[in-house]
Amino acid sequence: MAEEYTTFDEYKVTDAAIKWLEDNKYITPAVKLGCTGKLEIETTLKTVVKKCEGDTVRSVDIPTQLKCKFTGHMPVENLRKVWGLKTDGLKKGVYAYGTDSRQGRGIMSFKVLDLDEVMAMLRAFPNMQFSGGMTWELENGGEEIAEIEQEFIAMKDDNNKFFYEALQSEVDTDVADKWLTDFTPDLVKAVAPASSTTTSK
Repeated sequence: MAEEYTTFDEYKVTDAAIKWLEDNKYITPAVKLGCTGKLEIETTLKTVVKKCEGDTVRSVDIPTQLKCKFTGHMPVENLRKVWGLKTDGLKKGVYAYGTDSRQGRGIMSFKVLDLDEVMAMLRAFPNMQFSGGMTWELENGGEEIAEIEQEFIAMKDDNNKFFYEALQSEVDTDVADKWLTDFTPDLVKAVAPASSTTTSK
């Protein structure tokens, strides 16, 4: 049977959500990350070569992580978690950034719509962490509220995967319903069929 190909013209990234990892526990359900303007992904590779008599006879690029960037607007609560601002030892409502600040970690999921906004591609980073320090810029009199650019890295999960994607129309309803609110690697892992055993008498 010939393989079926689906045309998907990526147009809009939306519904970005994150399950924050706090005290080694994921906070569910996922919360909306913010208003996404742009999402960028670039693979970091390790090249392994095989040589025979001084000549390269094989070269393999092995992914080691994904370097990504989120551009958009975030609620204050999320931005504080992204940068690792803490309120420990401070009066109510006061947050601080210092040597004990650690960038936020979690599971990020989002949806990409096609040009007609009819088809949807679901995507997820199962083990991501924001990277880089706190950056902030404000220009008085600007004609547009400036978007925040925040880098993050996507590392491998327990399945050795950095990234997942699926056309929403091609996955079970249970998977599609949970993708943006409670994504886990187990959600998309194939279930091994139960083995049947016969007992001889």
